[in-house]
This record gives sequence, C-alpha cells and structure tokens, in this order.
Amino acid sequence: MDLFFKTITWGGSLMILLPLAAIMALLLFYRGRMGDAALVLGGLLGASLLVHILKRIFARPRPEVDNLLVAMPPDFSFPSAHTGQAFAFAIACALVLSRHFEQVGATVLWVALLLVAILVGVSRVYLQVHYVSDVVVGAVLGGCWIFVLHRLLCFWLPRT
Repeated sequence: MDLFFKTITWGGSLMILLPLAAIMALLLFYRGRMGDAALVLGGLLGASLLVHILKRIFARPRPEVDNLLVAMPPDFSFPSAHTGQAFAFAIACALVLSRHFEQVGATVLWVALLLVAILVGVSRVYLQVHYVSDVVVGAVLGGCWIFVLHRLLCFWLPRT
C-alpha cells in the first residue's frame, strides 16, 4: 500500500496536473472551446491559488510524525492543496468531457475521475502529511471553486 499511495499522491501535484491542464486547455482552445479551456486551466490555477492563500491565513502546522514515507512538505497543512487541485481538475474534466458520452458513459467518467481525486485525498492522510479535515476542506474548496467558475464562464465565454 505504501508504494500505491506514494504514487497516487502525485495525482494532485501541480507538477503533474498543470501540464495536463495546459495541454487540454490548448486543445480545447484550438477547437474553439474557449469556455471549456478556461474551465480546465482556470479551475486548476484558481483552486491552487485559493488553497495556498488559505494555508497562509490559517497557518496550521503539519502533523508531527516520525518515520514518514515521504518528505514533509514545507508549507502549512490546512487545507490540502493536492486534494483541492485533484478535485478541481477532476470535476472540470468531467464537466467538459461528459457531454460527449451517453448517460452511462458520462456516469462512469464522473465516478472514475472522482475516485482518483478521492484516492489523492486518502493518500495525503495515509502518508501522514495532512489531517482528515485538511483533505475534506481541500476537496470541498476545489469542487466549489469549479462550480462557481463554471457558472461565471457560462455567462462570459461560449461552450460550443
């Protein structure tokens, strides 16, 4: 399980998600889907900015643990940036991509993407670099940010 969670935790890292979001946004942009491109890239970047601002405001120390499986991140604990970013990216992708599937396919896509995001959150607790509340709030913030941005973009940019 250690190797699994050490691997899956990268699914919430900007080092992985930012290039994926940028490539996806470029492809959507070139297809004339400005709103979808803005949702994917702006969703990830906005969620990341939001959780990092809140980390500085709350300044909650990380758990004090011996024998960690990974290096303890240098920033504050609350809320979990990996989880917030994973949920923001997963929900944005599900909103953008699920329109191209039948009902069953869209449901499978949503479940798969949310399962990966949940596993990222679980990995942060398993690896003992976050408290459960950090992960829960990170997930809620990432999801809420995407739904707010989605509503705003429906007014500003076309989603063809």
